[in-house]
Amino acid sequence: MAEAVAACSIRNTPPGSALSALAARVNGVSEDATSAALAGKTLVEVLGPRMIPAFVCPGDVAVFTVGGVSTDEASLRVTMGEKASGRLAADGIGLGDALTQVIDATRAELKGGARARGDLSEALTARLPEAMSLWCKRCGSRHIHETLFRLPGAVGVYCVAPRSGREVSYVLVEEWLDARVPSVGSPGALGAGIELVRRFLRCYGPATPGDFADWARTGLPDARRRFADLADDLADVSWDGQAGSVLREDADELCRAELPSCVRLLPPNDPYLLTRDRVTLVPELAQHKLIWPAAGTPGTVVAAGEIVAIWRSQKSGATLRVQVSARGRLPAEAVPLVETEAQRLAQLRGCRSALVRFG
Repeated sequence: MAEAVAACSIRNTPPGSALSALAARVNGVSEDATSAALAGKTLVEVLGPRMIPAFVCPGDVAVFTVGGVSTDEASLRVTMGEKASGRLAADGIGLGDALTQVIDATRAELKGGARARGDLSEALTARLPEAMSLWCKRCGSRHIHETLFRLPGAVGVYCVAPRSGREVSYVLVEEWLDARVPSVGSPGALGAGIELVRRFLRCYGPATPGDFADWARTGLPDARRRFADLADDLADVSWDGQAGSVLREDADELCRAELPSCVRLLPPNDPYLLTRDRVTLVPELAQHKLIWPAAGTPGTVVAAGEIVAIWRSQKSGATLRVQVSARGRLPAEAVPLVETEAQRLAQLRGCRSALVRFG
């Protein structure tokens, strides 16, 4: 599991999807094994690229957190989002100052042990300036802006504590792992940022600085600087009328690559689906809105390296009902393999069996 998450992290959204993504890559994955790895600190759940929960190795926490955040105003505006950035600007609070304030407040509130998400949010809202929070009509109170709440996790200040049921709690990384992540903007953080580009290119190259900026949610000038810093290690390539960069050490392997023979049911937001070059992955543009909708992302069926269908599932007692919608006619030999994968998915989700319907 550690080798699988080291490639480019594995997102855990919706919650539990990382378990399915790991099972597609590693034999013997189970909920108990994954929970034991998180409790035993051989895996850690952080807020990775784009401030999204992700599984990483303890030694890679800096790479997938603070390595993706830059301190220049343009990058922070992209990272925080226009809504939060605009509100702060209207109140005369610089983005760098906001970053410092929310980090200091989070350290103070988490010192000494884990706190539940709601409890931490309430404490930060009370501690920080009003401009950093929004009024919630539903509950009649103020809450810290979501991107500002997540920002300390995105720079490696806190990680997700091992989950107990559905409640999410956070704990300081330095207290949980007994190791402090380099401060944002420090030489250590800049080094982690260069390593993040290397991981990205190894998984998603050929790619451009724009692809990386979109994947990591950082500023385009910052992404270009990172690529320039890696220039000696990059090779420029072209394919299907496009141009991009790969790690020079990977170029020969990519040219010799062969499609895998397996069939897998990949969960929503699986790393395989996070490439920014969706056209190479799925040439038919009409299919993109089905595979990558604005909301309610489905899982995908991958056969011989190609996305051939999408799937959605629903628990019905001890049965997992899986609806597979194919882009065309599924190869006859793929059908029993899809059913086998569905049975494995059912076991991961605590069901005794799976019922697959094709359409």
